[in-house]
Amino acid sequence: MLFRKRTGTIAATAVIGAMLLTACGDGTSGTSDRAATAGRALLGNLSFLSGTAEENHAPAKTGDWANVPGTPVVSEVAKKWVQLTAVTTGSPDSNVVNGAGFTLYRFDKDGASPSKSNCDDTCTDTWPPVLIAPKGKIFVDGVKESDVGVVKRADGSLQVTLSGQPVYRYSEDMEPGDVKGYGVDGTWFSVTPDGMAGVGPN
Repeated sequence: MLFRKRTGTIAATAVIGAMLLTACGDGTSGTSDRAATAGRALLGNLSFLSGTAEENHAPAKTGDWANVPGTPVVSEVAKKWVQLTAVTTGSPDSNVVNGAGFTLYRFDKDGASPSKSNCDDTCTDTWPPVLIAPKGKIFVDGVKESDVGVVKRADGSLQVTLSGQPVYRYSEDMEPGDVKGYGVDGTWFSVTPDGMAGVGPN
């Protein structure tokens, strides 16, 4: 089988995590605990695979390869898989790009603990969220699987997160490696594997 699924391990981890949260909760962080538990349950339906989409023989014109540069549209076929690749930028930090080589971004007005996206409606025309189908695949390449998560958006779709931080594309990035969204409005930055602000254009 070309795709090496590890959903059983992830589901087991989700159950154990939920049990630990129940045992350790002190009643003061119920909302945060419920959000964390829900996030783990959502992860249990996804498949994590080491390496790139190409190395795992993902079908052409699906996943990140189905996203059209300059358009906010995220089709259903584009949600089948997401690739998260850490690329060294010549500094100690790395930016994360998708399977087509496009830079991914974080929004300073979002929440990471618990995860929450505050980019909705027309905001997503400029900053399309990185979405994954409920039973989709996430290819991790230089990114720790433990740093990857998902958060349910207001419309019910699932957005990929890095260390709890929701991630996006930028509609004005037209070529792989573009970082045109860096510093926009002082709140948008490329994202590192640990969810922090990455490196801007050279």
